[in-house]
Amino acid sequence: MGMGEPLANYARLMKAVRRMVAPAPEGLGMSARHITVSTVGLVPAIKKLAAEDLPLTFALSLHAPDDELRDELIPVNSRWKVDEALDAARAYFETTGRRVSIEYALIKDMNDHAWRADLLAQKLNARGRGWVHVNPIPLNPTPGSIWTASDRRTTVAFIEHLEAAGIPTTLRDTRGKEIDGACGQLAAVEA
Repeated sequence: MGMGEPLANYARLMKAVRRMVAPAPEGLGMSARHITVSTVGLVPAIKKLAAEDLPLTFALSLHAPDDELRDELIPVNSRWKVDEALDAARAYFETTGRRVSIEYALIKDMNDHAWRADLLAQKLNARGRGWVHVNPIPLNPTPGSIWTASDRRTTVAFIEHLEAAGIPTTLRDTRGKEIDGACGQLAAVEA
């Protein structure tokens, strides 16, 4: 997660996943349930992943519930809009029975507004209950970035809006930021 789009290299992703879940000595013998595939929303590949018959954990990195902002943050949104990505994520749940995670990096004064939490909850609830869990993530500091993490009060309010709408939500802890090893930081250091 955080170092590129795995579904853009689908064949190699699945080769790696199958090696991870294969029994030793050919593979690592890992449980597919402990492997998370995260995507920004390549809709056809999400549907293909659902058909693999592997109980993988699936995460959709959404970061905005509205197309206007998501078009700015996630370039692939110009091809597959928020509702298409959420529909594909819901279909993943229906096919696999595995609850979907929505990853949402909170960016100060950009995507952390209460109305965006309400819109996100509305869109998720419109697709049913019990299929999704939201993980707000404080934005990791990246050298040279103009963006910063939301303050604590705004973060708590965002979570409260989701929970009030019945959306299971867990604030994700950020790890590795002190060594520039957190999500998104390694790529920035290399660049």
